[in-house]
Amino acid sequence: MIKEIYDIKKLSMYLDISISEIRKLVREKRIPYFRLGNRIKFDLKKINSWLEDKEEIESRTMLLY
Repeated sequence: MIKEIYDIKKLSMYLDISISEIRKLVREKRIPYFRLGNRIKFDLKKINSWLEDKEEIESRTMLLY
């Protein structure tokens, strides 16, 4: 099984958010990531799962209002 691993720049383009915003999410441990040496890397499968979880939480929150 081959994993798709993104660096911060590629993830920034994928999510359409700034690199600084991704760094903030990493700093706050709000996004799944891992380090290879001193480099921050992202497993695309985990990122997509994280996005799905966020969407589900958001939709539940919207139902409460």
